Amino acid sequence: MTNGSQSPLEALTQQIGGESAFNYLIKTFSETILQDLALEVALKGMDIEALAEHMSNLIKMVFAYSCKSSMVNSSIRGQIVLRNYALFELGLSRGHLRKLQLHFEAAMRDSMVEGEVFDSCKQRFTDLCIVFEAEKRGLLQTKPSSMENDPAMIMMRAASSRRLVAPKAA
Repeated sequence: MTNGSQSPLEALTQQIGGESAFNYLIKTFSETILQDLALEVALKGMDIEALAEHMSNLIKMVFAYSCKSSMVNSSIRGQIVLRNYALFELGLSRGHLRKLQLHFEAAMRDSMVEGEVFDSCKQRFTDLCIVFEAEKRGLLQTKPSSMENDPAMIMMRAASSRRLVAPKAA
């Protein structure tokens, strides 16, 4: 089944069917998100390539932790937020997160992910939604006007705006 030297992400990727199957899952997931008008508005016009890259990085990061208790660790959650700040900054609501989860489950079904692997991925995505909600609240609480001129906040906003805008094909 899984090799003891594999990371949790590598093991899960293998169980899904390999890197190409994982990439197909993310592409399917991203395409269905952009077809959902409520999510398209929430994602502020992000194109498919940028969204797929953001979602792939975020999901890989969350799935890389070996146990559910990792999501309780504030240091790990902080790393997830920092590396995926552009998505957290969107301020997705609980309804948006629920729709994301439903689209992720549908993409897994389309990708023939089933059984224990489906349940494991579903649980990890639920953990991700919980992190999103908790950290979004934290971002909103620590975003008073005095933070607007904080150099770290300025750098994070600039980095997130560059990452959200993908060059359009001519």
